[in-house]
Amino acid sequence: MTALYSSAAAVSTQLQAAADTSSGPPPPPAVLDWLARLRLLDGVPFAYLVSDAGLLPLESIRFAFLDRNWVDAAVDGALAAGAGTIRERTHLRARHGTIRTAVDAAEREVWAARTGQAWEPAAAEVVTGFLLRSRAVAGWPGLHVRAARAGQQVRPLRIERLAPAVLLVLFDGLPDEVVIEEPRQGLQLGFEEPSPDRREVPGPAGAVPVPFRPGAPGVVDVAALAAALGATSPATLAIQLVQLPYRQVFTGVPNQPSFVPSISLDDLDNAWGAA
Repeated sequence: MTALYSSAAAVSTQLQAAADTSSGPPPPPAVLDWLARLRLLDGVPFAYLVSDAGLLPLESIRFAFLDRNWVDAAVDGALAAGAGTIRERTHLRARHGTIRTAVDAAEREVWAARTGQAWEPAAAEVVTGFLLRSRAVAGWPGLHVRAARAGQQVRPLRIERLAPAVLLVLFDGLPDEVVIEEPRQGLQLGFEEPSPDRREVPGPAGAVPVPFRPGAPGVVDVAALAAALGATSPATLAIQLVQLPYRQVFTGVPNQPSFVPSISLDDLDNAWGAA
């Protein structure tokens, strides 16, 4: 019995020593970076994000909140893999708060470090985002995405293509406006209906039919077009034909809930129960 009590006391001493090491330096930067990327769903199988292809059909976008409990459980599971003994688990439990605070900070710097953007320190907020499946993602790999709330830009946490036509975007906060815009990779000229975004030059009001050369379908008669537009020089003609990047703006509806489920639990039960 004496030997048993002595062993139990020794174990208690060891566990207490492990629990007393709750303070100390944070994990190495490489570990923090890996854990932060995990919380941003880096390396998470796509099937865990979209369980069925029917939930993200072609030419669709799905906005969502990121469940902190879910990603925190993923981090805890990764940390638990390195704790094989009771002493190591006690030490990990004692340092859990410190590690989580460090991961919170590292999570917000992953995208900033990649893009070289500097952001003002601010309290972490709820993580929101969207999944976009569209031919536009494949056609324009450098799509610009930005979000704002009450006119202030919301910090992006991750903007990455998961597949040629699937784009994942995460924001640090709940935006009230999301803009997806064609990348500005060069000067584009073309024709379209007049819009408020187009530059104005002296010329006839309203739309001008585009003239084509006789006997050459598809070849624009530039001289006739310039005359129709009233362009006085090549520069004014070029300004008139400049096409601004196409953009799609998503905004909330005032006085309406931010998230409205479009699929009921009964529908999900019926769909999965029949599978």
